[in-house]
Amino acid sequence: MNFLKQTRYSLLIAISAILTLNSYFFIERKSTNAFPMIFDNIKIHYLIYIACFAGLGYVLWKFFKNEKISQLAKTFLLTFLPTEIVFILGFYILNSETKAHFFFYFLTGFYLLSWALFFIETKNNFASKEKTNSLKWLKNQGLSTLIILFIALSTFGYFATHKIENYAGVDEPLWTFDRIPYFWKNVGEMDWKNTSISDKPGITVVEIAGIGLFFNKPLEYAKLDNFDSQKDIRQMNKAFRLPLVIFCLLSLILFYIFIQELLGKRVALLSIVFISTSPMLIGMSRIINPDAILWVFAPLTILAYLIFLKKETRFWLYLSGFLLGLAILTKYVANILYIFFFGLIFLEYLFKTKKENITQYLKKSFTHFFSVVLISLVTFFILFPETWVNLSKLFTGTILSQAFIVIAPIFIALALFLIIDTFILKNKITQPILNFFFKNRKYLMFFIVGLFCAFIVFVFLNTYLKMQWVDFENILSSPKTSHRFNSFLAIFSANFYPLIFASLPIVILGLASAIFIFFNKKREHNREIKIIFYFITFILLYYFATTFNEVVSTIRYQVILYPLLLITSALGISKLLKLPKQSHGFEITAALLLAISFYTLLNTQPHYLGYASFLLPKNYIVDVKDMGDGSYEVAEYLNSLPDAQNLSIWTDKKGVCAFFIGQCDSFYDTLSFENSPGLNYFVISSGRENKILNETRNKTSLPYDFEKIYNSTEAEFNLFIGNREGNYVKILKAQDFKK
Repeated sequence: MNFLKQTRYSLLIAISAILTLNSYFFIERKSTNAFPMIFDNIKIHYLIYIACFAGLGYVLWKFFKNEKISQLAKTFLLTFLPTEIVFILGFYILNSETKAHFFFYFLTGFYLLSWALFFIETKNNFASKEKTNSLKWLKNQGLSTLIILFIALSTFGYFATHKIENYAGVDEPLWTFDRIPYFWKNVGEMDWKNTSISDKPGITVVEIAGIGLFFNKPLEYAKLDNFDSQKDIRQMNKAFRLPLVIFCLLSLILFYIFIQELLGKRVALLSIVFISTSPMLIGMSRIINPDAILWVFAPLTILAYLIFLKKETRFWLYLSGFLLGLAILTKYVANILYIFFFGLIFLEYLFKTKKENITQYLKKSFTHFFSVVLISLVTFFILFPETWVNLSKLFTGTILSQAFIVIAPIFIALALFLIIDTFILKNKITQPILNFFFKNRKYLMFFIVGLFCAFIVFVFLNTYLKMQWVDFENILSSPKTSHRFNSFLAIFSANFYPLIFASLPIVILGLASAIFIFFNKKREHNREIKIIFYFITFILLYYFATTFNEVVSTIRYQVILYPLLLITSALGISKLLKLPKQSHGFEITAALLLAISFYTLLNTQPHYLGYASFLLPKNYIVDVKDMGDGSYEVAEYLNSLPDAQNLSIWTDKKGVCAFFIGQCDSFYDTLSFENSPGLNYFVISSGRENKILNETRNKTSLPYDFEKIYNSTEAEFNLFIGNREGNYVKILKAQDFKK
């Protein structure tokens, strides 16, 4: 036995040594400073690699076939360790001098991440595997529940796809004409380094919406960076938008499954009713933008991780890490989930029924947390081609991204302190702190939820008192510059304005019910109370992070919060309806809520993002920074005018130019009018009013009076989004405003 053991390790050492030497000479050959090689033909290097792989396979089969998978993986990784050290030195430390096929870069990165997967498998003690039976699961839902689910999904599908082509979304041309074709062109050419197409990064968007390239070629719709009126751009809009909408529609099934696992069938059913009829989520799903699917990935990640904390099974841990990777691939703002999950380590301890050994608890929790982080990195690496040849992008796109970099030093320092205190100092510092909060958890939880309630009450009062303390609309109209003129608290409170007034009134009622439940039940023994607390904590954390980064959360910027709000509201409504399980009263109520929401959507379409609750006074609007609502309708009116193709217009909404058949200039093209023919019409909107007035106020050479234009009460054509005069798109005759 000892002889066989010695033999197998001798063979592995020999194979490892040959691989290492071969890799060293291979790197030298690829280096710009290479000296004459032992082998004149590079194919000999590849033959040596093939021979070593074959030899390694034989050794593993001959001597390790009875070993555990974990032992085989460890043996494989250790055998390649010296080789990978050579590759890392050659590719990344001497990167400017070494040029090799991308496959070698990819394998090096994947090797490093394989150690991460090995760590996850060996350091976690998972519960036994869950047994699932799809047919039994469907039967347990009940026919009435399945019917309501089908109607809810059909409602989302109908409104999300109805006339989906008749819309011009802000920034969409960047995706349709540039980022999506550019990404897939570089993939086709294996130009992996240039697959970074946006600072979002929006990789999932181009991978899903890219299906539209099978049906349309964007360049056929553009000419010299302007829209070609000879081609109906609506065909392209539908081709790229439908894949995103279908993806969001299918995700509703996952939402139901996840919520049911966490909170039960009743809450899951009501949640889907609210999510599938949310004007905000339907409106965002129709636009080619990372936010169109970020509202799917980020909330599902949170739900999956909370289910893992409940069950502690391998499936939910891996799934939460995978979804987190997809969320970050969609938009870097999802990095906030790293902070939230880290914070859950301590929040979860507050809900323990009794004190535990803190060192053991923290060691296990840190392992789970880092497992999720590592799985997200693996996902990010595999689906983002640039990381295959530029491993640094893996970190600058995740834990060191620009959206995370401001708070990253504080977070990393805190994490290092807690790790050192846990694994070295045995929690001599952390234990007294945690014990204090455990003892006073009631007051901590009351404070956090109470703070949330206080801001909601303030927003209602401030709004109904004509915004005499904080002008929410003014702050939201300039989300990235408002911090220059407003305090931290003013901006923080403004975040709640879209959250409250862009939600259906029944959702606010459900939220109030959930908060009432929180303050009137025993928190230690109630999972629903814990979920309410976690969701509210995340909303506050998100608002704090955006405010700290000097950005105000408009509807689009906080789209990931709406599903969490809707689930919380559904939980509150389900507890408000204390109906016996044997009756169908609950299902009837859910169907009634679905019908009411359906009616609301009928009155809101097609401008879903312009929806504002009747709780908001008529003279205010929520969607201050709109995504292009009204552009199509205005263009259709102009196209109906006599001799429309010879008309010339100027608009502050460039999307109008996508559909108008005449001469169209926009704010993004010119403000000088020197090279434009005599204008016939201005097309103006409330969403761009502040921006245009700020840009034109000191430009005395302009031939038109923009102050007069935007203050005009007379118009050739008026369109009021959401039936609110403050949310307008207007057509004005240009000759009336010449200086």
